Amino acid sequence: MPAKASLGLTLTLLAIILIASPWASAGISRSSNEVKSDHAAKVEQETGRAGTGYLKCLSCHADYKNNHHPIGFVPSIVTNTTVFPLYDGKVQCLTCHTRNHRGGGQLLRGGPYSDRREICFRCHSKEEYSGIDPHIMMDDNGVIMKVNDRPVCLVCHEKMPNPKSDGTKDVSFRADVAFLCWRCHSPMVSPVFDQHFLVTLPAGMLNYMKKNARSLAVTIPLVPRNRITCSTCHNPHQKGIIQNGASSKGADSRDRLRLPVPDLCLVCHRLS
Repeated sequence: MPAKASLGLTLTLLAIILIASPWASAGISRSSNEVKSDHAAKVEQETGRAGTGYLKCLSCHADYKNNHHPIGFVPSIVTNTTVFPLYDGKVQCLTCHTRNHRGGGQLLRGGPYSDRREICFRCHSKEEYSGIDPHIMMDDNGVIMKVNDRPVCLVCHEKMPNPKSDGTKDVSFRADVAFLCWRCHSPMVSPVFDQHFLVTLPAGMLNYMKKNARSLAVTIPLVPRNRITCSTCHNPHQKGIIQNGASSKGADSRDRLRLPVPDLCLVCHRLS
């Protein structure tokens, strides 16, 4: 089947499942304008001074202190501090994000951006990433490849995982999972992405997903606060890297999906 036809069939199946599913109308997806409005009201009500550069951001986004772009460090190269201010010489939340939550896409300074990655390259060099494919992890002899004299795993992971035993809760990342993906990949442009990305699974759906994942022996990882991210559906690893059976599913598969469509959709969505 031609690639375009296959993609069309995939999206059609996803749409049917979403429409048919009782979860589709369960309030798990909200418009970006609603989210921005809530953020603006909350931040403007609770935030006092801007001196620290992250105000009370972490009172709501606590999991991002160690799992997003690093904060609280002095950058090795200082770029445009008019657009991207430093706080006591350090990068903080408000270096990239706006205080009033009414900035460009994703509340980013200097926006809106046609491609979300554009903001990254206001400080980072595209050439630094152009020759790296972190999905190719082993050479022909099964030896872990290196990037800048470090294992390729550390392009994304904060420390080397144990491929035999580590599960979702055992691994740590250099940044938020989607943040890492967007260094190379543009965010998906489709209703599937809009209706899923960073959506928090309601309790009923979460329990349903966990039950199905166990029965299918597949890992469906979420990020903090039980939210969906890129790796929830996609397995970014090369086949043979992960030796934990449930977590290894989908490696090197078409679109790196953890299960074929529509089986993957049905892990979370009920047909009736």
